Amino acid sequence: SGEKKRWNGGGQHGNYTGSLVTDGAHPTGKPIPLFSNFVERFTDRGNLVLDPFMGSGTTGVAAIQMGRKFIGVERESKYFDIACKRIEQTLAQLSLFEDVKLQMSQETLL
Repeated sequence: SGEKKRWNGGGQHGNYTGSLVTDGAHPTGKPIPLFSNFVERFTDRGNLVLDPFMGSGTTGVAAIQMGRKFIGVERESKYFDIACKRIEQTLAQLSLFEDVKLQMSQETLL
């Protein structure tokens, strides 16, 4: 039917040929283009992306840049704060072009 196959990214190979350089905000940081590729393959504009191990927020930045909603979970407050700052900066850049509503909060599970 021509519809994108979500379970395998439309049959694309699972390789990434871009830079592995990050901003160093997290010890296992990933490049935004890598996660933009994942977001594009497995979601559509307006979908919700959940990252239960958010770290410094790379998935959130990629999701927001690509017009997706985002929920992130991070237990380390240091990295949560970094992620919020990065996502706020991304939203600020986008708000120059469209009306973006921001709602961030830090909840505790304990």
